Amino acid sequence: MAKDIEQAVRKHFGDDAPPVKLVDDLSAKALASTNAIRIRRDASFTDRDAVQLLNHEAYVHYATSLNGRAQVHLPILAAGHAGTTRTQEGLAVFAEVISGSMELDRFQRLADRVFAIQMSVEGADFLQVYGYFIERGIEPTQAFDNAQRVFRGAVMTGGAPFTKDVVYLYGLLAVGNLIRATFAAGRSDCLRLLFCGKLDLFDLPALAELHAMGLLQAPKHLPPWVADPRFLLALLTYSAFINTMDLQPAQEFAERLLANAPVVKL
Repeated sequence: MAKDIEQAVRKHFGDDAPPVKLVDDLSAKALASTNAIRIRRDASFTDRDAVQLLNHEAYVHYATSLNGRAQVHLPILAAGHAGTTRTQEGLAVFAEVISGSMELDRFQRLADRVFAIQMSVEGADFLQVYGYFIERGIEPTQAFDNAQRVFRGAVMTGGAPFTKDVVYLYGLLAVGNLIRATFAAGRSDCLRLLFCGKLDLFDLPALAELHAMGLLQAPKHLPPWVADPRFLLALLTYSAFINTMDLQPAQEFAERLLANAPVVKL
């Protein structure tokens, strides 16, 4: 896994490619910082995890770190803070979706973590949250890892969880809706601004003005789906059109059409 990631980031980032390190102590399976991509040595991965990891950690988190550090006049864009987390994780999960590396199991994990955090807020302890993941059909090692994410630096007896995992879905909805809405409004020119560094979505008007003043540098490192946005623009065009249609009549027709048809198991 590490070798595959290393080859891919060298091809994408060239001389700016991050080192890929295997580490023993990491709560997540993988993590990108401004200096390296770290992969937990004992973690296991599916066949799609390499593409997901590239798009999430390398093409978004690491790329925006590099682009932020290149901002001579706006060094604040190199610094991640609480206000940038929603945008960062939203972009990273959106990248998984648009790159085709997202799976239903991954969506389920993200949603289950939100419910688990709410359980802990309401007083559930570590074992109760672990039991929730087991009931959801998750194998014990992954269930333990999921529960561990909720209780990082938190109280094991519940009531005060680590709530970062809420922003993965919240950020996806915020970023996805913004990208769709700006495209529909004829402002797809703002898409690349999202990768100028670590930023909040509400920073976009100020960043556009700073760019016009010559104080904001264009991002050098972009995800493939932004560097070559033809597929994204086609998808957004289809999405903008299809969202104007009422699905209910078509759903009722499909239910009537297939009411007596047996379930197909291929």
